[in-house]
Amino acid sequence: MLTIGGVIGTGLFLGSGLAVSMAGPTVLLTFVVGGLLAIALTYAATEMAVAHPDLHGFGALAHRYLGPLAGFTQRWLYWGVVAIGAGTEAVAVGIYVRYWWPQVPLWIPVTLAAAAVITVNVFPVRAFGTVEYWFSSVKVAAIVVFLVLGAVLLTVGLPDRPATGLSAVTDAPSYLPHGLTGLVVALIVATFSFGGTEALALTAAESADPGRDLPRAARGTILRVCLYYLLSMVVILSVSQAVGRAPDGALTTSPFVLVFEWTGLPAAAAVMNFVVLTAALSALNTAFYVSTRTLHSLAVDGQAPAWARRVSRHGVPVNAVAASAIGLPLAVTVSLVSPDDAFAKLLGIALFGVATTWVLIFATHVAFRRRPRTADEARRSPLSLPGGWRTSAAAAVAMAAVVVSMLFVETFRVAWTVGAPTVVVIVVTYALTRTVRRPRPQP
Repeated sequence: MLTIGGVIGTGLFLGSGLAVSMAGPTVLLTFVVGGLLAIALTYAATEMAVAHPDLHGFGALAHRYLGPLAGFTQRWLYWGVVAIGAGTEAVAVGIYVRYWWPQVPLWIPVTLAAAAVITVNVFPVRAFGTVEYWFSSVKVAAIVVFLVLGAVLLTVGLPDRPATGLSAVTDAPSYLPHGLTGLVVALIVATFSFGGTEALALTAAESADPGRDLPRAARGTILRVCLYYLLSMVVILSVSQAVGRAPDGALTTSPFVLVFEWTGLPAAAAVMNFVVLTAALSALNTAFYVSTRTLHSLAVDGQAPAWARRVSRHGVPVNAVAASAIGLPLAVTVSLVSPDDAFAKLLGIALFGVATTWVLIFATHVAFRRRPRTADEARRSPLSLPGGWRTSAAAAVAMAAVVVSMLFVETFRVAWTVGAPTVVVIVVTYALTRTVRRPRPQP
């Protein structure tokens, strides 16, 4: 439930509007591609986690199969991805609040959301669990209600609006309204929307029987998420076609809210805006929690400063909480300087990290599957990625292509100006720390 709640966030509720506006009906294809990559990643990560429940996280697996540099880079990059991802969710919260109060500067609700989430994460973990449980429950229930209402609109219609059918897909005036560029933008957004599915593999250490629990959870989670995403896109496209309107890509209102406005249900639109606001807070809360625990884990393993290892009397890594808040002031700053495209810029930066992280996970799986497996490992891995290392290699190439394509899209080009130097800094830091820790030869 928490994994589904963590995956379903602003990529679907807000970013999908940009994807639909740029790719039209072809957006369905981009979400199919993104879903296939997410399925491959979930299977690969889960397979490795089940085989090595004693290795905590992707970084430990990368360290074992790709070497210490890959492990160090993977763990620090993942921390940065999640920390900046929290900033992306905070900006989304601000955008949803401005649906009711458009005159409010974006940075104000972003700041309030950041302060609220930091406060929740300073309290014992029970507070996080309670808050996230209700957040996840609300948004998953809302997705189901949206799809049910969408099915009614498509097949039966409302009292004052006829059934829309699937004419948006079957009789579209243009399947590529913005050409190849629009398709690439939609693919970038669709891929980002599935970010978070890899977190399921991180639960292996806490599972009583990872060989039984993780494969079952992996299948159920990824199938539900893909179904929710694709069906939601069908509803948005069909209603857009029926009313002669479509998301404009401005990222000022969720397309889920617009659907209810277009169908003459303003009260439902307001309720849906509350739901997507809750969803953004949920994703923000989860991202911040994961980033603090990732940094704390790095410190425990000696790959981060010792101060990040300290915990409060309630067991909360308060120093890691403070350091992981880096994405939140970044979100406030971007909201002040560039409020019109703050979400798109942060989304691009986060996606650069997500895609790079996925490439490293796939590369680790290639090395994992190409070496001989012991009988015990084979027995503990009931879930295997079809196609083995070849599928992972193809998926890694596809993700690398997504990263490269961002160079040619102005909206996401800023991701390279931030992401590439960050990777260089991580590699240089690793080299420096290795030099400092290497014992000097005795005379």
